Amino acid sequence: MSNTILMIKKILLGLFFIFLANSILAEEIELLHADEWLLPKQAVTILEMPAISKSMQQLQKNMNSSLLLKYPGGDEGTLWVNELRSWLIALGLSSKRIELVQGSVNPATIEFEILTDKLNINSTVANKELL
Repeated sequence: MSNTILMIKKILLGLFFIFLANSILAEEIELLHADEWLLPKQAVTILEMPAISKSMQQLQKNMNSSLLLKYPGGDEGTLWVNELRSWLIALGLSSKRIELVQGSVNPATIEFEILTDKLNINSTVANKELL
């Protein structure tokens, strides 16, 4: 009986550490909604969009990080993410720091995720060299 309790405690402790590690490594994902992107675009209005503003600030803090953009599939999603990518490059972000991946959860959003060296191990672009 005591061996069973000890084993359960070890399992619970292991699950706790897994949960703790995941919460520490979890990166906040910002969302850019399609209705935001429909607004007239100028550098100032683009930089005021919360997902872009927060992501650019995080990228400036860590020059070894990169930006993963998960976009909706289809022609519209591809056009949208390419326009966004062009704007980010025009605003000074190196194209080498932008990764595009089809498959956002919501078809009306683009997901922004900052990838740092520690997070790249678990990312979908782990095998690419990020500059």
